Amino acid sequence: MSDELPVEEVVTALEEYQRRTVDLYHRHEGDPETCVKEMVGLHLRWTEEDPDRAKLVSRYRAPVIAGPGRDRLTASNAAYFEESKRWMKESTGSGAMPSLSFNVLHALVFAPTQELAKHWLGGRLKRQPTEYADAMGAAAWAGIVAAGESLQTEAGASS
Repeated sequence: MSDELPVEEVVTALEEYQRRTVDLYHRHEGDPETCVKEMVGLHLRWTEEDPDRAKLVSRYRAPVIAGPGRDRLTASNAAYFEESKRWMKESTGSGAMPSLSFNVLHALVFAPTQELAKHWLGGRLKRQPTEYADAMGAAAWAGIVAAGESLQTEAGASS
């Protein structure tokens, strides 16, 4: 590979991933538990579908975002975050999901899946990542519920 950053490949991959996530929001409207579990599965499937793409994004995401892909990704991220926050507001407003910050929700859903994907991409995981999708999806949802309960308990204690 040349010294040139793979801007188009990285930006396109991230935009496509965001579109697929937003599709899940719409497909599972009113059912945040299923949506969360599907988001975990999406990340693991996305990694398996094209390991080279996943490695490329992992390696070059930060320099692309910091440089030549900034404007396009800023616009794409803004639209994605707006859709994510809309989904969260609807899900929490209906009482179907505890109210958490976007950052906490993102960490509970994606940090474990990203770590598992890194292990697989690095050859340290023998099974396919999607073999863990159901368990990890259930764990992500349980983490969201537990974090919500913890925050409610803390809020009640400080009242």
